Amino acid sequence: MPRLKFTAVRLVPHGPFGGIPRADTLFGAIGTAVATLFGSKAVDELVEGFEGGAQISSAFPFETDTYYLPKPLSVGALDFKKLLKDLPERERYIMEKVMKRAHYLDLKNFERALRLEPFDVPEGLPFGRVDVPRVALDRVTNDSNLYFWDEIRFKENSGLYFLYFGDEGLFKDYLLPALRYLGNTGIGGKATWGFGLFDFEVGELEISAPSSPCSATLSNTLPTKTPVLWRLIRKGGWSFGRRKPKVNFISEGSIVTNEPGRMISLDLELPHEVYVYGLTFPIPAEVPDEVLKVVGCP
Repeated sequence: MPRLKFTAVRLVPHGPFGGIPRADTLFGAIGTAVATLFGSKAVDELVEGFEGGAQISSAFPFETDTYYLPKPLSVGALDFKKLLKDLPERERYIMEKVMKRAHYLDLKNFERALRLEPFDVPEGLPFGRVDVPRVALDRVTNDSNLYFWDEIRFKENSGLYFLYFGDEGLFKDYLLPALRYLGNTGIGGKATWGFGLFDFEVGELEISAPSSPCSATLSNTLPTKTPVLWRLIRKGGWSFGRRKPKVNFISEGSIVTNEPGRMISLDLELPHEVYVYGLTFPIPAEVPDEVLKVVGCP
């Protein structure tokens, strides 16, 4: 059973984040930082490096030495009654509900899920989404208006991480300087309010995966063909003060086969193109036979 080794970048937060950044948000922030530090030619070299084989995942939570990963959608097609047949009926019913609703699994149980083996679901995660009240004042009348926004807060000794695979020179020349810059300026929504500030640590993470022609992607992906199992997400946002059109991605945990994903460029009437990252970060994953009979993984 192959063991896959990746560079793991841990983002140790100074405070709350506006959200958990997906791969396109991470790449967009890194690209903006590279443009600020080195100019537009360096961004072209960054894009070429990723189109040439480098990959980043979306960000996921960690706590101390425990890394969490998105549950592969392949397990959603399992017959849980058969998988949990050795449990009493009531306990089987409860476990079936918990396993179906789980979003994140720790690394050990993620590896089990990749192999379609029974897995445990974490009792809690090291972050929470909190609604925070804010007051806006009308500039003319000074009338106040109460509103709420949500933010991500982390437990002690926890934060976010993402995985990188690719050329070491690209990582050292561009990603490391970009991360130093972003650590002081913020990443993701509400950065101008001081959100998304962090220190970072670089290490390694190994994932034991089965031998399979199908893969679970650890990044939100712009597919080039119909996936095997997927969840659709639409994302837009802002770039250099311009609104980006919404784009259809498939979410992390979606199952694909021989799918590289793609990057697209947007013309936002700026002096430069704006790139949207949508490459896969594939991890081999087994798929139930009943699914293979319908869609197949050649």
